[in-house]
Amino acid sequence: MFSRTLKVILALIPHLTDLLRDRKRFILFGRPRDVTDKVHKKRAVELRETISSLGATFIKLTQILSSRADILPPHYLLELSKLQDQVPPIDGKYIIEAIENEFGKKIDDIFERFDKEAIAAASLGQVHRALYSGEEVIVKVLKPGVPELVEMDLDIMMRLTDAFNFFYPSHEADILSTVVSEFSKIIREEMDFRKEAENISIFSENFKGHPDIIIPEIFTALTSRKVLVLRYYKGVKVDDVEALKGMGISVEDLIKKLILLYSHQVLVDGIFHADPHPGNILVNEEGKIILLDFGMVVPIDDETKRELVKAAISGAKRDYDGLVDALIKLNIIGPEINVSVMKDAISVMTDIFDKKKVNKKRIKELTNEIFNTFYQFPLNLPSNLVYLFKSAVMIEGIGMKFDPSFNGIKDGTPIVKEMFREAMSEPKTDIIDFLFQKMKDTYKMTENLETILKRAERELFRVRLHPVDILRIEGYLGYILRRVIVGISSLTNAVVGSMIYIRNGNLIVLCLFLGFSVLLMTLTFLLPARRLFDYRSRHAKRVEREMGRDYPFR
Repeated sequence: MFSRTLKVILALIPHLTDLLRDRKRFILFGRPRDVTDKVHKKRAVELRETISSLGATFIKLTQILSSRADILPPHYLLELSKLQDQVPPIDGKYIIEAIENEFGKKIDDIFERFDKEAIAAASLGQVHRALYSGEEVIVKVLKPGVPELVEMDLDIMMRLTDAFNFFYPSHEADILSTVVSEFSKIIREEMDFRKEAENISIFSENFKGHPDIIIPEIFTALTSRKVLVLRYYKGVKVDDVEALKGMGISVEDLIKKLILLYSHQVLVDGIFHADPHPGNILVNEEGKIILLDFGMVVPIDDETKRELVKAAISGAKRDYDGLVDALIKLNIIGPEINVSVMKDAISVMTDIFDKKKVNKKRIKELTNEIFNTFYQFPLNLPSNLVYLFKSAVMIEGIGMKFDPSFNGIKDGTPIVKEMFREAMSEPKTDIIDFLFQKMKDTYKMTENLETILKRAERELFRVRLHPVDILRIEGYLGYILRRVIVGISSLTNAVVGSMIYIRNGNLIVLCLFLGFSVLLMTLTFLLPARRLFDYRSRHAKRVEREMGRDYPFR
């Protein structure tokens, strides 16, 4: 435990120190440091390499953080998204030993054939082919020693986040603690294959009879905490473009199926597969999608689902009022945020994604500029939406493998709208529940209005300032205070010089003191005001010039 803790701390301390010193030059006090984009990019690469060396738990956590625009700056998001949960497989004899220990039988008494060579390997487990009751199956096995290492790493993570909160108490630090806590729960579930079997059963029911989706069949007799056996399905990875074209698969149809698959999970079923990397999505010769690895599955409650639908439809209709309202109800942005600024920012991003002639590289550059500006807002991403956005990014990456001009938002909107129309055209049995919910909302609004009136009567109203506005006020007051201090120093210097001259009549001393006072007073009026916007706002203004439109961040 001690050696592992020491290794992690020694690896991460330089990165944490840099981050803390960027906020406060001397960690506990001091001004922020101005760091160039080049330095940020270099640091991001070094951090990715460090995380890769720390192993499975840290790689998986960082994969989640790589979709958290509310915690990490864009350069880090881009670089950390390159982390892959791929490791060399361990010797098959250790896997056979783990299976025999789990079931208390020899491997030959369980399977008619077991291939020692793994067909896939990840940080937590690896997969082998076998023959069971005359059927080809895949056997997923938890690697020996992994649970103990993961628990050790989780303990180290919690201690590090506690230390980070102590040195840098902030909105980001609170969110980071929440992310680590949620991650701990999810990775523990991933290490129990019985939970994955439950998830597979849910998805099998949701896609029962679907013509284009295959969910693997479970062999329950061989399902345990450390071993999972599923029917084997032959297919190629969804991003293997050449193989798919050789099979005569229509790329356009496949992309549409992928969008429908995830839209249905999120907007209809309320539960989605949260790890859609290419190795977990196969395509067979008939063009059917085979979904694998259900260790990371995230539920979405009805209210969130309803607001996601509202956000999707509002975005498609360019109804930015409705979109911002949905984002507030999803707790992504706080109600205290400057709504007009947020609407204009969303409008700019929509324009970027709508530009058909903007190449992939330029879209990334412009989007990076926008996210640099968004980073100053106290955005919050609920844990289920973090995995949703992570999945959306992965699907976008798969789409761009087929078509470099693929745009998930633009290309997926017509499909989502059509699916929503079909859902609305079907007779609904829950209309009474919907009306009842509206009545409850109205009653709650009445109660809130009564509370507001009572507070007004008791003069208990409070004004909350947005953190960005507080920074601006702080900067302005600091600027005024510096001028006052310089002015007082100048006056004091003149008085002291005059007193010395009165006492000993030394004209040279008087001239020196008065000259220095005049210099200080001159500096008082020439002292430049501190820029109230940091480098992220300057990025936004550059975007304004390039987009040729009035930009809201001023």
